Amino acid sequence: MISVLVGKRAKKADELKWEEMTSEEVLTLASTPALFGGARTFVLSGVFYGERGEEFLGLAKALGESPHAFVFEEEKLFKSERDALARAGAKIEEAKPEKKEYKFDPFNLSAALAARDKKGLWLGLYQALRAGEKPEAVAGLLAWKARSIGDKKLSRELTFLYHDSHRGAGDLELLLERFALKL
Repeated sequence: MISVLVGKRAKKADELKWEEMTSEEVLTLASTPALFGGARTFVLSGVFYGERGEEFLGLAKALGESPHAFVFEEEKLFKSERDALARAGAKIEEAKPEKKEYKFDPFNLSAALAARDKKGLWLGLYQALRAGEKPEAVAGLLAWKARSIGDKKLSRELTFLYHDSHRGAGDLELLLERFALKL
């Protein structure tokens, strides 16, 4: 029996050092029964992308007829190899990578302010507001960063932005955007 795991690891099993074995030794291992009966499971990692990949594709039919289970662990599998293994009766399992949900990183925004990166600050500000951050929180973060880098003028300007928005001089989102673009 042959199993091919693409993108995931096998459970407990004997890992074969296939790099040090000849194809005759692998065939002998596949055809001899276990000493105390039962089937054994052997794991071979990264076989098809090594220099002996074609050789192991040729052995697939014999390994498929073996009483033992051979598990091949691969990062990816091309169509030609997939077809050859399917003809040999291999069971192919492919793990789908999990998509990570994007979360806003406030430290990129403060790093852009410290570097005086106008474009990076504006893009970070836009992402923060789209991610649902409150403009007051973003203004506080930027004021904190201005104080930590020791720029009194920048800190004062950000603090005034916050207070001006509450006095009716404009929406804080727009004031922050204007600040980022004139930095």
